[in-house]
Amino acid sequence: MSPDDQPDENERFVADLRGGTPLLGPAPDSVRAAARAAYAMRRPEALLAAVREDSAHRPPPGLRDAALDPGLRFLTFEAGDWTIRLEITAHDDLRDITGRVSPAGCPDVEIRHPRGRHREPVDRTGAFVARDIDRGPLSLLLRPPGGRPVTTDWIAI
Repeated sequence: MSPDDQPDENERFVADLRGGTPLLGPAPDSVRAAARAAYAMRRPEALLAAVREDSAHRPPPGLRDAALDPGLRFLTFEAGDWTIRLEITAHDDLRDITGRVSPAGCPDVEIRHPRGRHREPVDRTGAFVARDIDRGPLSLLLRPPGGRPVTTDWIAI
């Protein structure tokens, strides 16, 4: 067989896409466990607060140095009248989260991750702090008194 008779790389790639050799193997157990945990924590009745700003993609205006510090990240989530701002600080495999919920009035925020969930108190101005959160997927859940729950998109921290 001559080299001209060998399928080129593009032909092998197209064959793989058509159902030949799988391009990716099965997901690792840790990824499947995180997906199951996220699915189990879903709240279909909740208002979803989507990421509007993320310094990992674009530093906020006026915070030029944030893009230079890989241990610091700023996020803003929005849903209806709700705004949730987070500052995430990395130290080793743990993260500290300082946040503010607007409008204020939620008594606490639930931090949700694959290994469980816990609540942190929110003060009268809407501020909260969560320390030593494991690196990985994370979502927040707010339960405003007398209102519809608000949950954030899942993000990797």
